Amino acid sequence: MLIFGQSIIAANQMRTVLPGQGMQWLEITILSLFVLLFAWVSAGFWTALMGFFQLLRSHDRYAIDSEVGDEPIVAEARTALLVPICNEDVARVFAGVRATLESLRSTGNDRHFDIFILSDTSDPDIAIQETYAWLVMCRDLGAFGQVFYRRRQRRVKRKSGNLDDFCRRWGARYRYMVVLDADSVMSGQCLTRLVQMMEVHTRVGIIQTAPRASGRLNLYARMQQFATRVYGPLFTAGLHFWQLGESHYWGHNAIIRLAPFMQHCILAPLPVRAQCRGDFIP
Repeated sequence: MLIFGQSIIAANQMRTVLPGQGMQWLEITILSLFVLLFAWVSAGFWTALMGFFQLLRSHDRYAIDSEVGDEPIVAEARTALLVPICNEDVARVFAGVRATLESLRSTGNDRHFDIFILSDTSDPDIAIQETYAWLVMCRDLGAFGQVFYRRRQRRVKRKSGNLDDFCRRWGARYRYMVVLDADSVMSGQCLTRLVQMMEVHTRVGIIQTAPRASGRLNLYARMQQFATRVYGPLFTAGLHFWQLGESHYWGHNAIIRLAPFMQHCILAPLPVRAQCRGDFIP
């Protein structure tokens, strides 16, 4: 109602400045487009405003406590980091995976995490580059048995099908999974904290960090990066308000509880490490 009412008031004001008072067919078209675009702006306004009030409040009954202790992660709380890719920039993808793994190792908690690079790449040349980049990274970091690469032979349902395939095959081995985007980089401290929060809040199914742009170069991208850091927390809190205790999900950079939902999954062998010609379990 807030968005609809505000858009109608704005459209009425817009109508008064048109020569035909919005009665001509061209003006009707203009007003229709104006309402659609203004409603989009209005949604952002009310989300940011609700987020502002949320940040002012001293208590939020839907919030979970992020100030958990630094208790060690139990051996059973294994987490899979999933990196679905499809014809991506190979150097960028594996640089992000390497940075995430090195950051995890600096925390001393990397033994609780495995990384799965789930490729849907259709270009055979890029697939060869992915295989070689994975092999080089595992050799450099001694990550065989911790970082896995798998390229699907039947690429159905795109990214959702790729994640579904992982859950059916190997989801029961892990208590949590973190879905990363092709260009995502998460610190080991952040990943550790997410697992610790899930361990404390056993009724929580998903926790998502607020994504932020970084490392942008051109002027427009730098403006976006600056904007997300200035008023990104307002929109995050606003989305939290509208969800009323549920969780929004952007599709990546979130930790998701798998157990006990994966108890009846059929376990398949983990992808084997590359042979000289790059063979993997399909």
